[in-house]
Amino acid sequence: MLVKCPQCGTEIRLREYFPEDRVMKYLCPSCDQIVRIDLVQDVVKTTSSATSFDKIERQQKVLIADDSEIVQAVSKQLLSEAGYLVHICADGVSALHAAEDEHPDLVVLDLLMPKMTGFDVLREMKKNPRLKDIPVLVMSGVYKENVVGFLHQLGASGFIDKENLKESLVFRVRTALEGPPPAA
Repeated sequence: MLVKCPQCGTEIRLREYFPEDRVMKYLCPSCDQIVRIDLVQDVVKTTSSATSFDKIERQQKVLIADDSEIVQAVSKQLLSEAGYLVHICADGVSALHAAEDEHPDLVVLDLLMPKMTGFDVLREMKKNPRLKDIPVLVMSGVYKENVVGFLHQLGASGFIDKENLKESLVFRVRTALEGPPPAA
C-alpha cells in the first residue's frame, strides 16, 4: 500500500499492516520523524493500487467516551457482541487524545464528562482536518430538542438517550457507519 507522510508528504510503500490497525506509527525516512499514518486518509490513490484499507474486511473501531463505568461496561458488551472493536475513555481530554491517536470509525460521546465536556470534544474534532469526518453520536440522560439541534449544528451525526441505551446503541452505531437499512 502506498501512503504519504502526514508531516512532509513523502510517499512510502508499506509492506506490512494489520487490518485492525487503521493508524500506525512509522519512522519517515525523509523528515526523520515518527509519524502516525492513517491508512485511509494518508493513502496515495493510484490506478495501480490493488488494495486500499477502506476496502479490506475488518472490524470497525468505536470509541466510547463516558465517565460512568456502568455505561462503559454496557456499551462495550453490546458493541463487542455486535462485532465492533471498542475503545473506552472516561473523560473528554482522553477521548480527544484517543480520537487523534486511533482514528476510530465512530465516536460515541457523553455530553457531561470531567476535564472536557462532550460539546468541547465535538468542537475540537470538527476543527481538526484529520478528525472532522469521523461520525460522532452524542449521548446524554437529558433530552432537550434545542440541545439536539445545536449538536447537529456542531457536526454530531445523531443523539442517543441513555435511558434507551440497550435498545438503541447498536442500531444507531450501525446506521451511522453503514447508512439506514434499505426500505422494504
